[in-house]
Amino acid sequence: MGAARPRRWKLPFHRSGSALSSPSTKSPAAPLPCSPARSEAWAAEEAVPPEFVCPVSGALMADPVILPSGQTYERACLQACAELAFLPPGVESVGADTMIPNSALKAAIGTWCALSGRAVPAPPSAEAAREAVLRAMPPVAAEPVRTIRSVAMVSSSNSSYSSPASTSSYGSSSEITAAEEEVGVRPVKEAPPKEVVQVEAFDPLEDEVVAKVMDADEEGVVAAAMGALREATRESADRRRTLCSPRLLGALRRVLLLPRHAAARVDATAALVNLSLEPVNKVRIVRAGAVPALVEVLRSGASAPEAREHAAGALFGLALNEDNRAAIGVLGAVPPLLDLLTSPAQPVRARRDAGMALYHLSLVAVNQSKIARFPGAPKALLAVASSAAEPTPIRTLALMVICNLGACPEGRAALMDASAVASVASILSSPHDDTTSSSADLEEWCVAAMYAMSRGSLRFRGLARAAGADSALRRVADEGGGVRREMARKTLRAMRGDLDEFNDLTGSSLECGDGDDCGGSIVSDGLMSFRRRQRELGVSSCGNTAEF
Repeated sequence: MGAARPRRWKLPFHRSGSALSSPSTKSPAAPLPCSPARSEAWAAEEAVPPEFVCPVSGALMADPVILPSGQTYERACLQACAELAFLPPGVESVGADTMIPNSALKAAIGTWCALSGRAVPAPPSAEAAREAVLRAMPPVAAEPVRTIRSVAMVSSSNSSYSSPASTSSYGSSSEITAAEEEVGVRPVKEAPPKEVVQVEAFDPLEDEVVAKVMDADEEGVVAAAMGALREATRESADRRRTLCSPRLLGALRRVLLLPRHAAARVDATAALVNLSLEPVNKVRIVRAGAVPALVEVLRSGASAPEAREHAAGALFGLALNEDNRAAIGVLGAVPPLLDLLTSPAQPVRARRDAGMALYHLSLVAVNQSKIARFPGAPKALLAVASSAAEPTPIRTLALMVICNLGACPEGRAALMDASAVASVASILSSPHDDTTSSSADLEEWCVAAMYAMSRGSLRFRGLARAAGADSALRRVADEGGGVRREMARKTLRAMRGDLDEFNDLTGSSLECGDGDDCGGSIVSDGLMSFRRRQRELGVSSCGNTAEF
């Protein structure tokens, strides 16, 4: 007989209740089958597009509203959040003034319901919305401070929590009650200060202004409150930072939007200008929904000229922050600012602030496309820049916007369709006084506009030759200095076709005629000159500093 074979043990590789078990295996942990009606309901809910569902209630939205942060919620759920003092994740403020109806999404939901055979959802009741918010709130947010501290004590002792009325593994109910009473006496000593105490600066004027705006029936009371706020925002930088709260910004937004508060708009817009002086306030103001209110002041025929002027100044101050520029353009500020800049009947100061706001907004590609697509915008800007009757600072601002517009292919095409090459060449060829800095600025921005249109454009060469721009550019290249001389040389090289194919199509910076590298975009080249001569325009390139 041969040697005995080793015994082989056969071990099953499936586990009860796992995905690898056989169909015949039964486990008490397996989920019970649901009813056919519930299965159909779950399948229908899964078919709902996620963008149609409220993040708080998890149901199809009937009245969607969008917040300044860009998030969309059911209106009733946000109202319940405001009543319960609860902020959903990623939301900084919840109030009636910050909710903007999302009409496009509501129409899309209605269309989807019609195509899928569903009934259009009805807005939830206040009680249902409140219950949905309570379910969405973290458990600790609805409990008192002493209960939270008791849980922390239990977790530190590695024991399971039980109610104070029952006994547990770590002690009796009397010990739990004593711990809670001690926490209630000394809350600051028992917990880290960051978790228990949050000290924030508060100005009593905030409550006074908000109360008068929300509850006062007489227009004179609201106007007096706005006047007091305007004076307070002129006092100091610390008070401006303290007063820039979501509640106060919501009250200002209400004053600017309601027609019955038209008399208080001047002081309200001036207060916003003063608040925007502080860099830390600029993003807060935009996120609080102040931009649509300022746009409404610019568009409304009932607004006083001084209110329009302050509204343009506020948008200028907000546009100085790079993070705000795209949002301001998306919220509709570009068209009214264009109308204000190109309207000779408006005050010069209002047009100047509108031009500076447009200049900073047009540094962003999305706003460059908006200006290029706006009907008649390139022609209106060229008309202002070409008019000898316009003040030189206003003409310069129009050219500054044109230069930024020429930074994108869509803007260059729109400018050339509007005969911008011939118009700018005519300005360069017209007689001007070289002794004044304003005339030098005008000439420099004309050269910058020609240089911007020449970059990456094969169409520019023929248009420039037909307009006779070579003689004016050659004069600047020979007699001018600094940036405008180098840009004139580059533009002449583009007209002669000296640029190689790659750089001609991409608009890359090349070496200057004298061999020095003067690379950089037209925006950076123009900013160097603009910062050197900011006094002639009466503004600061680093921020708005005038108080109103």
